[in-house]
Amino acid sequence: MTAMSRLRGFTLLEVLVAITLMAILSLIGWRGLDAVERTSERIFLHADDTLALIRVVGQIERDIRQHADIDILPPAPIRPAASAPSNVPAAQPPAGALPPGIAAGNKELALVRAAGDGAWQRVRWRFENGALHRAVGPASATLPLPDVANDDVVLEPVEDFSVRAWLSGRGWTAPPLPAATVATGLEVVVVRAGKTGAEPYRKVVLLP
Repeated sequence: MTAMSRLRGFTLLEVLVAITLMAILSLIGWRGLDAVERTSERIFLHADDTLALIRVVGQIERDIRQHADIDILPPAPIRPAASAPSNVPAAQPPAGALPPGIAAGNKELALVRAAGDGAWQRVRWRFENGALHRAVGPASATLPLPDVANDDVVLEPVEDFSVRAWLSGRGWTAPPLPAATVATGLEVVVVRAGKTGAEPYRKVVLLP
């Protein structure tokens, strides 16, 4: 066998087949990387969305736990009629189902919460136009407290927002709540749109 026969290279057909195979492998690899990147983007987007929801629900829980009680906001007395004698004392209204620092309404939750250093502030959560809003008033150590000033969108899109109270013998009850009862817990539900339909997120906070 001569030296020329031992140095024989690839034919043109073999080179073309090798190039074609490399191109196919490169295309498969590129599509695989693209799929991985798209999946990562969806995962990060879903994670950010979940974290935003967790932060909002956590803030609602903190607002409720820091609410003012009867020692800060005593119920306003019912004044006697003008025709009654002046020595008739003011009557006390029946205790409400919720503490004086919490008021629940239709798609709304209003609170008076501790702001630190002996000050208090008003906070209002409400659902409107597919978004959850939180408004906070200036902190003050004297009553009456200033009303809420700013109104920020804290979560969107949202399909619904509701608040219910746990009443002994009645279970979960939506407002308006009967006055002659005492709530021992609040349920806050935030409903968002998911791939399979509405996805409710529920948080229960015990009341002292």
